[in-house]
Amino acid sequence: MKSHLPERLYLASPVWVQNLLVSTYGALEHHKRYGGTFPAFLRHLEANKFQSAEQILPVTQERLTNILQGAIRNVPHYRELGLTTPSLSDFPLLNRETVANNPDRFVSEKFTPKELLVLYTGGSSASPLKVYISKEVRQKTYAFWQSFYNEMGFNIGDKKASFVGRKVQEPDDDSPPFWRYNLRDRQLVLSSYHMSEENLPHYIKKLNKFRPKIIEGYPLSIYRLAEFIVNQDVDLDFQLAGVSTSSENFSAFHRSTIEKAFNCKVFDQYGSAESVVFASECGHGKMHVEPEYGIIEVLTPAGELRFDGEGELIVTTLLNDAMPLIRYRIGDLGEVVHEPCPCGRQTAILRQLHGKVGAVIVNGDKRVPTAAIAIAFEYLEGIRNAQIIQDSADAVRVKLVKRPDFNPESEQYMIWELRKMLGESLRITVDYVDDIPPGANGKYKMVVQNYYQ
Repeated sequence: MKSHLPERLYLASPVWVQNLLVSTYGALEHHKRYGGTFPAFLRHLEANKFQSAEQILPVTQERLTNILQGAIRNVPHYRELGLTTPSLSDFPLLNRETVANNPDRFVSEKFTPKELLVLYTGGSSASPLKVYISKEVRQKTYAFWQSFYNEMGFNIGDKKASFVGRKVQEPDDDSPPFWRYNLRDRQLVLSSYHMSEENLPHYIKKLNKFRPKIIEGYPLSIYRLAEFIVNQDVDLDFQLAGVSTSSENFSAFHRSTIEKAFNCKVFDQYGSAESVVFASECGHGKMHVEPEYGIIEVLTPAGELRFDGEGELIVTTLLNDAMPLIRYRIGDLGEVVHEPCPCGRQTAILRQLHGKVGAVIVNGDKRVPTAAIAIAFEYLEGIRNAQIIQDSADAVRVKLVKRPDFNPESEQYMIWELRKMLGESLRITVDYVDDIPPGANGKYKMVVQNYYQ
C-alpha cells in the first residue's frame, strides 16, 4: 500500500524547502522523461506527422503485428486464448474489471516486473487499476506529448504554468503562495484547491509576474480563473501561445470563456494511464488520434464493431508492449470520423467524447474537479468501483463496491486524501454497496453533484 509519509514530510516543510524538493523532483523526472529514446522518437513522430493514410498504414500494421504476437507468446492472459497467427478480430473485448482483478496476468514475461514503472489510475469511472509500463514507453509517451505541444509552438524549457491535482500545500491553509516552482522545467505548479474568489487575485498577480508561454491542466480549474478574469475585466501582462487541457470534458461555453480570458486557443488532449490511446487537437480544433499510439474501434449501440461511427470506444495499444491491452473497453463513449482537416493530417478524428464528464465537489469557495478527486481513489485496494456524491453544502458520501481482497487500511488513506483536497469542515461518510449502476448514457460517473448546480 502507498505510504503518505513523504507527502506529510513535504507538507510540514517551509515553503523554500518545498520549492527545493519540487525542483529536485523535477530534475529527476526531466531526465527520465526526456532522456533515452525520447529525442529520436520525437524526430520520428514529427517526420511522419503529415504522412498520408496509405504511407502510415504499414507502420501501424507492423506495430499491431508485434503487439499481437508478443501478447500470445508472452502474456499469460492472451496465451490462454490459443491463437497462433492472430489478427485483431480474433481477440475478444476486454473489460476493465478483468484487468483490475489480476493485472499481473497482463504483464509480458519478456520484462522483469521490478524493472517496470507502476502507474495507478482511477479514471473517470473510479474503478482502480494498476498499470505497468517500461521506461522506454514512458519516454515515447512524452514524445507524443511534445509533438502535441509543438502545435502551440511550445518547446521544452519554455515557461509553463500548471494547474495540477497534487497538493502544493494543505487545502485549509488559505495563505499564499498557492504555487511552487520547478526550476529545471521552468514550471510554475499552481494549486487547484485554493481558487476562491478571494484568492484568485493572488494567482493572477503571480501569473503576470511569471509570464508563462502556456497554461496547462484541468480545464474546470483554468475556467474558474478565466471566468474571474472576464467578469472583473482583468488585464494580463503576458500573451499565451495556448492553453493545454486534459482529463475532463468541458463545454463550448467553458472553452470560449478560457479563450476570451487568455486571448488564445484551447488545445485539448485525450489519453489514459493504460497507454492505449492518445489524441490531441490541432490548431483547427480537430482531435487527431495518434495512429502510432493505439487503434480505436467503435462498438455501436447495435453491437457492431467499426473503425468509425458513434458508440463505446474500444482501444488497442500499439505502444505498451510491457502490458498490452487489446480491444480494451476504456469506458468512454465517443464518435470517430475520417474527414479532411485543414492542418493536413490524415488521421482518424475523435469528433465527440461523451466520457469524462466534468463535475466538482464544493466546499465554500473551493471547487475540486473530477480529475483531482480521482487521485484519492487510485490506491484503493480490493475495490471494484467507487463514487462520491454531494447532496448538501457540508457533507459528501462515498460509495464503495468491495471485492473479497478489500483492504480497510486503504479506505483510511482515501479519506485522508479527500480531506486534504476538500478540507476538514466537510463531513465524509462511506457506504458499502453491492453495485454502482451506470447513468442513462451507459457511463459510470465518479462524481455526482446534486447540491451545486
